Amino acid sequence: MKRPYLCRCAVLLIGICCVIGGVSRGNAETTCVIDTLNTGMLDYSAYDLNFRLYKDGGILTRLNFGVFKIVNLGVGWEVSRVIGDQNITVSPPALYLKIRPFAGDMLLPSIAFGYDGQGYFFDKDTNKFLQREKGIFFVVGRELFIPGLDLNLGADMSDFRTNTMYGFANLTFNVEDKLLLLTEYDDINYLPQSRLNIGLRMAIADNLSIDLTGRDIGAAGRNAERSVRINYSGKF
Repeated sequence: MKRPYLCRCAVLLIGICCVIGGVSRGNAETTCVIDTLNTGMLDYSAYDLNFRLYKDGGILTRLNFGVFKIVNLGVGWEVSRVIGDQNITVSPPALYLKIRPFAGDMLLPSIAFGYDGQGYFFDKDTNKFLQREKGIFFVVGRELFIPGLDLNLGADMSDFRTNTMYGFANLTFNVEDKLLLLTEYDDINYLPQSRLNIGLRMAIADNLSIDLTGRDIGAAGRNAERSVRINYSGKF
């Protein structure tokens, strides 16, 4: 990849953030952890834009909107080998839909369900993601013993031919709205294939944060992966 092309990509990403930032600013509820979902929702008319940078020169872009009070809708697409001299691979746009019919109370947890078609590492030869998408998902969550400590448990299914169900769990701890500690266990079905992910989400400004994450920690026969995600939220 030629350097001028990389410069144009960087300028484009910055430009998108600046243009959207000029529309409005507003805080957004956390709606995901690293690879797994929680019951958090974007408010009505709010949006969330993030860019995830990972191995093989990959960039995963996701744009989500709060279209109704209990409904979020979005789209994601992955571009790999942006950096380097190999041919760029672009995944088809993936749909994201989350509905939260119950926000929880003192006794009962919050409940959310929906569909997430975004996977990781798209293979154009098979037209599939090497790390599968969530597909249909269901998740429950609630705050635990101390303020800012949230637990979410969920299940998902993406292959409707085999009807194989997977589970996931995530735990986050919010430190004074400046730092969010992220932990999750994903793809729970056949344990050797499950993934432990950990990370930090650091608030840079009111609407801007950066995630530093490690994926697939301690897996036998697989190398852990480092990734960075830039998150921007606002409101129209």
